[in-house]
Amino acid sequence: MIRTDGATKDVAFLSHAGARERSAGRVALFLVLGVLAAGVAGLLAGLAVTLAFAMARAGGRPQAVVDALTALTESARSGRSLLSYGYEMAVAGISSIAAAGAALALAARIFARPIRSFLTAAPRFRWRVVGAGFAVGFPLVAAAFVAERLFAPAPLAAPILMPGAELAARAGYALIAAVCLYLAAFAEEALFRGWLLQQTAAWTRNLVVILAVNGAVFSLAHFDPNPASLLVRAVMGAGWAWIALRTSGVEFTTGAHLANNLFVALFVMPVSFAAPKAEPFDYRPALIELAMVLILAGAVELWLRRRARTESAPA
Repeated sequence: MIRTDGATKDVAFLSHAGARERSAGRVALFLVLGVLAAGVAGLLAGLAVTLAFAMARAGGRPQAVVDALTALTESARSGRSLLSYGYEMAVAGISSIAAAGAALALAARIFARPIRSFLTAAPRFRWRVVGAGFAVGFPLVAAAFVAERLFAPAPLAAPILMPGAELAARAGYALIAAVCLYLAAFAEEALFRGWLLQQTAAWTRNLVVILAVNGAVFSLAHFDPNPASLLVRAVMGAGWAWIALRTSGVEFTTGAHLANNLFVALFVMPVSFAAPKAEPFDYRPALIELAMVLILAGAVELWLRRRARTESAPA
């Protein structure tokens, strides 16, 4: 239950946050070893993906692998094909899931609990709830995109509509984006709306503090120097933390997170390792994001209350 005075009590998803999570020694051990394990696992996974793409690009010719590696890592190179962005998405997805898997495996060991307890309070991971999060989130992201264009008109440069790309290339790009961005979204939700949310609740049950910490850490972890982007991600992270509490798991937020990232990759800009450009501060995207999060949270509340009525109705 989430009380109206801002405190959480008997929230199913927080039931595992107990004495072990309040142990400063265990938390410090996890922060040191967890960051190390996640960094090593993510780096090795990223290197493996890079080597695989380079070998494929070189056509099996060893002498061409170095040139292929150079071409892959030049994110800002001109004349890129649509499918070439599959490299960045594969690195982002596979390295993220490797890092999150290593961190959560270590957390499960240190805090003596199953990995699933960081993901959901349900007996098993709920794929249908992931689908519900995506189904609700995708049209909301599209609406937010349209609203932002009304405030700041810009030419449409949807990657999926790249001129000259063949239908097979567009389909391949969309498939790679869906799979790899799901892995990335799941990894982030497992760490931020999973471990971090529960770890924060082990020290305080004040809802405002829990949401603020989650939003701030989630935003800062993306290392985006633009203040507007930091604010947007903070709002997003706090809103998704609320939804994770209400739905007792990261399934719905994983679907919504995927909807956000996939829409951007298909219709706004491709995933790229190029450094973000500095932009003037604009508060309007944050307001639009806040409205989207509130609508998403409202949809969750309606769904939960409808399900409660259905379950309590006499047979």
